[in-house]
Amino acid sequence: MLTSLQIAVKKLRRIPSDQLLKRSFLGIKKYLTGYPYYITVQTVSACNLKCKHCFINDYHTEIHDGVIKIMKLDEFERFAERLTPLIKHASFFTFSTFEAILNKYLFQMMDRILEINPRMQFPFLSNTMELALDKIRQLERYPISEINISLDGYTKRTVEDFKTEVVFEKIIETIGLLQQSSLRDKLAVTFVAHRNNVQELPDYVDFVARLGIKKIYVSNVLSFTANLAPLTLYSPEGNPGAQALFDEAVQRARQNRISLSMPRLKPEKLGCQATEAFYVDIKGNVAPCDFLGVTTPFTLWGKTTSSPPLFFGNIFKEDAVKIWRKAAAKEFRKAHRLGKQLPSQCVNCIDAYGLMCSNRIHHIA
Repeated sequence: MLTSLQIAVKKLRRIPSDQLLKRSFLGIKKYLTGYPYYITVQTVSACNLKCKHCFINDYHTEIHDGVIKIMKLDEFERFAERLTPLIKHASFFTFSTFEAILNKYLFQMMDRILEINPRMQFPFLSNTMELALDKIRQLERYPISEINISLDGYTKRTVEDFKTEVVFEKIIETIGLLQQSSLRDKLAVTFVAHRNNVQELPDYVDFVARLGIKKIYVSNVLSFTANLAPLTLYSPEGNPGAQALFDEAVQRARQNRISLSMPRLKPEKLGCQATEAFYVDIKGNVAPCDFLGVTTPFTLWGKTTSSPPLFFGNIFKEDAVKIWRKAAAKEFRKAHRLGKQLPSQCVNCIDAYGLMCSNRIHHIA
């Protein structure tokens, strides 16, 4: 009981004030029902870009067990059938951690999920290269909770140098189209901070404000292989120079009345929130996250580690609810919630230390 209370207090302290009631309700619901409120199915384990910082770029090389594939509709139907008990209780469903719009059956998949749970919401991530006006019109028909656009700078040179094959003008054009749609209030951008773009961050906030966007997420670049390490900003002692730019970005966000969520530059053992989702890969395997669904390397403080994939089960061999409630899965989530002794597979991943997506510091407009 004491441990549960400690976890609850820790989580409440990290919830943005504007989301406190909603997130608290979801947490209580998850605790009382024993079901996850967030489901991710990797309907696309592929991407239309070849960005140097993305781990899918290492599939078939360093990550020898990565599968590049786009799920067919009949396959998804089997997934949906096996996941139905979880879908009925969940609040959010994501169709890929990569570029979900690449799947031509995406909207039929959304329809299928809504047949099972009409209250479901769909967070949507995109690099915008495949997001044309017709797709935006289709997205407007669905309960999109947020549409998050990847934009790692405000100049063409910076953005296109970092994300291979992306077109800066296309991103800006698509944001303009979204601003003219019913999705405009759902729009957010993500900025992956590294040594070659962090100097743009304060002016980036002003640039984003002029585009009409009211929410920014900042993440640090995750160094999978050692060749990415020179790009990283974080260190055991922090980074005063980058921190000054982060602080200036916060001031600009307040001036522009933008909500800004920032990572740390000095690690704190906080645990990872990705483990709270029920993640299923394209084969039906259930892993703590997409990174641990394959043999992903992590480089941190000059040391590279790699562990075999960690699966709690497979939805085609076991009941999905039982997989979620397995002792091993529950203990894994508990370790991250407490943040004291991380699972061995996660000790070299920056997301467990408040340096990436999990446990950002929220500055609310």
